[in-house]
Amino acid sequence: MSSDLKDVLGPQKERDGKEKLLRNARRFTSALDQVKDGSMYFDEDGDLAHEFYEEINPMKRGVKATMRRILNNLKPQGEVKLPFPCLNVDFPIIIYQDSI
Repeated sequence: MSSDLKDVLGPQKERDGKEKLLRNARRFTSALDQVKDGSMYFDEDGDLAHEFYEEINPMKRGVKATMRRILNNLKPQGEVKLPFPCLNVDFPIIIYQDSI
């Protein structure tokens, strides 16, 4: 590689490194989480639940009806605001309190 090319690529690598450090620093701006990803789903009707089932009627008389889990046409809930802030699990500091 020529020295001119190194001079051109060197500052770019430095910039990329600084941007990466800034992104990581922004990630840990607060030890507390205000929102989290929701664990529930919306169905086609707008109902919200962890799981959806539908009843399957039997073809023959005397056979019990069964339930089948619905996996299609579900949308994730998205971010949910927490009622109170919680500690971020990725926060890189150990919190310790000594009881006397």
